[in-house]
Amino acid sequence: MLAPTVFRSVNARKKKSTVEEALQNFAWVRHIQGPTTLQLLVEFAQLCDVLEQVQLSSEPDTFVWRFSGDGAYSAASAYGAMFLGSAALLGAKEIWKTAAPPRVRFFFWLTMHGRCWTGDRRFRHGLQDSNACVSCDQAPETMDHILLGCVFSRQVWSICLARVHLQDFVTVVEDQAMLWWLTNRKRIPKALRRGFNSLFFLVGWSLWKERNARTFDRGNLSVLSLVDSIFEEAGGWIAAGNRRLGALLVQP
Repeated sequence: MLAPTVFRSVNARKKKSTVEEALQNFAWVRHIQGPTTLQLLVEFAQLCDVLEQVQLSSEPDTFVWRFSGDGAYSAASAYGAMFLGSAALLGAKEIWKTAAPPRVRFFFWLTMHGRCWTGDRRFRHGLQDSNACVSCDQAPETMDHILLGCVFSRQVWSICLARVHLQDFVTVVEDQAMLWWLTNRKRIPKALRRGFNSLFFLVGWSLWKERNARTFDRGNLSVLSLVDSIFEEAGGWIAAGNRRLGALLVQP
């Protein structure tokens, strides 16, 4: 509301006046009653500036929905209005466009929101005694560390990138996983970019599963064994229709 103090100072009976009645000969000024406070004077001055530009006409009132181009209300425009002023999450749109099984895309959605139960998160909640990475025991086990920073993960990435001939385009360093992905995908030739998106999801998903196996099931695959399992699963994704990943794997 533009002038809530002024509105509260208007007699209840006068609040039923029409806009035309209130504006005629500045009748709205006489409707204001009660003590004159500093806030009332400030709002009164602001209201005078606004009303100075108002010109009444004989045209009937119309309703205009300002959240659509044509001024007409629609459910879609109302839904869009709910997000005005909000900031888009990094990678949110790209996650759902990437060709990968739903469970893998949902895993990266949780990763983006920081909702995966890594060793560091479990340690902060008092669920375990240490936050050290289960694979290297050299750093806190965050999601970024699992996907990119761990020496085990970097070795896996190095071999995977070499097998698809992308080692000259991508450098694996510990970084925010989603930022690293979105930055490096732009360095990939455009024809292979969607395939790289799927590969990033596949390798990240496999590293997470290996971490869980080591944490809860005493698993301990070697780097080469995990890489072999990644490309074996890639064959399943391709057989299910992931042509972009297939094009990446068969390139000379």
